[in-house]
Amino acid sequence: MSARDALLDSLPRTTLVVGKGGVGKTTCAAGISAGFAQSGDRTLLVSTDPAAALAEVLGATVGAEAAPVRGSGKLDARQLDAAQLRREFLDRWRETIAQIVDAGTYLDREDVDGLVDAALPGADEIFALLALGELIAGGGEQYARIVVDTAPTGHTLRLLALPDTFRALLDMLELMQDKHRFMVRALTHRYRRGAADDFLDMMRARVDSLRAALGDGALAAAVVVTRAEPVVLAETRRYVADLDALHLRVAALVVNTAKEREIGDPVGDQIPRYVLPRASTPPQGLESIEKLMRRMSRAGTLTGSPAQAHAKPSRAARPDAALDGLVRTLTIVAGKGGVGKSTVACALAIAAVEATGESLLLVSTDPAPSLADALGASGEAWASSDAEHALDDVPGLVVRQMDAGAAFARLRDEYRSRVNELFDGLVGRGSGMDVERDRAIVRDLLALAPPGIDELYALSLLGDAIAAGRYARIVVDPAPTGHLLRLLEMPAIALDWSHRLMRLMLKYREVVSLGDAAESLLAFAKRTRALDALLHDPGRGAAVVVALDEPVVRAETERLVSAIAARGVSVDAVIWNRLSPGSAPLPATRPRRQFFADEISPPPIGARAIRDWARRWRERSSVS
Repeated sequence: MSARDALLDSLPRTTLVVGKGGVGKTTCAAGISAGFAQSGDRTLLVSTDPAAALAEVLGATVGAEAAPVRGSGKLDARQLDAAQLRREFLDRWRETIAQIVDAGTYLDREDVDGLVDAALPGADEIFALLALGELIAGGGEQYARIVVDTAPTGHTLRLLALPDTFRALLDMLELMQDKHRFMVRALTHRYRRGAADDFLDMMRARVDSLRAALGDGALAAAVVVTRAEPVVLAETRRYVADLDALHLRVAALVVNTAKEREIGDPVGDQIPRYVLPRASTPPQGLESIEKLMRRMSRAGTLTGSPAQAHAKPSRAARPDAALDGLVRTLTIVAGKGGVGKSTVACALAIAAVEATGESLLLVSTDPAPSLADALGASGEAWASSDAEHALDDVPGLVVRQMDAGAAFARLRDEYRSRVNELFDGLVGRGSGMDVERDRAIVRDLLALAPPGIDELYALSLLGDAIAAGRYARIVVDPAPTGHLLRLLEMPAIALDWSHRLMRLMLKYREVVSLGDAAESLLAFAKRTRALDALLHDPGRGAAVVVALDEPVVRAETERLVSAIAARGVSVDAVIWNRLSPGSAPLPATRPRRQFFADEISPPPIGARAIRDWARRWRERSSVS
């Protein structure tokens, strides 16, 4: 049996192809899907990645509805469209949700409608989750196999954790509905179930069945795709541990674009490993993908050291001064997963500090951060503690890997504590409120926060550091394309949501003062406005986009540059990373500046190696 056939034979009905951005997930997902289809299984290949690279990889149009892939009689493909899924969900359920909130709070109907609308924008993961759950848990009976091409690490971990997150939202709505039931029984001594009760029961059943399916290794499993590179292998280890914590079985590890000598053993011997050789050109279209998959081999124990391959160049006096102007008060280093964003962010931060002598904070807001890996410090305490760390090799440079979820959880816990204290004072006063139910509703209002607001909250805290004069500049290494674009849209969404929430709180002011509890929300709104102004001021805020000279990456880079600019954020430069000698790519988009960064082996790890590498970048004029 060939290695490819052995891999296919080991997989259950639903296969999630996962990994760090840029490792070749989409290509592997297409290859696995094509293999199932060739064996006679009706197969659906579905992408949950907002960056939508599936069409480029297949060389065919892929829409929001499942449709046959040209050249394969039993393979359909679908790109989940978050905006369309949201519209469809709200068309069906908006009135029901609004009725629940209306009946369970003191809001006017106008306020209710606004809160429902404000709580759901940006929820791409929620609607992808619901669509995926329907396919996995019964809605895709026509398919013998389902293969999911996922977004990069952080985005997908959030998606897989959403059954619990969405269940918290349903619990919040259940509290409101239970208040309505209590009031009806108090007035009429009886209660008849309605559409709202049916909606809550159905959603709970759907979420629970998805959680059960993902946790059953006979029904669903992951194929983790990686590359034999230190930063990628470090993230792969963490990813496998995270998947285990989420109870998703890892069926196989695929080492992509492998050379003869591999670096490291990423996850130990307990998971079957397969190797895909390096292709002369990235495969596009089913035929070339299938040829590559037929060259797959089984892997033995990989050799070498996974994360200690430090280049040791001579210490440079200072990087090229041309890089100085790339770092504004707030600089976001954007790009598709796997293009080297984290390493480039480190290079820009080091260059700015050494050129200006001013303090700088280099921060990751990616749920799967890689700054510590790029700096050769993944084993140090600061890499896993969301703490600021002064880098010894670069005086004035402070590094932090933010845990956005933990930061927002602290806000939520503080808010809940204050609400509990306020409602404790109402007990026995005869306030006219249903104290315990109202306490629960007000205490858990933050469950209605739009997904992604935690990242914005964490990023907004950085503005305080600038305002207080702690740092002259901040360089942000965010999540890859899809996650970043949502983050750039979040200030307007978050401000609307916080205003709606404050209006709800005001409805309770005659019986309980929520001033202290609301204070943190007001502060958040103030910081968000300041951050939004900073992002949209071309003199202080800008993006630098990192790209590779590969067809799929070039196509995504074109879309990303246009999308960032369309959101009113300046794109100052494109940095073409890992260029081979003689390459001279130029994008059709027209940022102000372009830099070429050569591929080096081993990849630069650590501040000194990154500094030396950045000194060799070459600037080239933009398209005329």
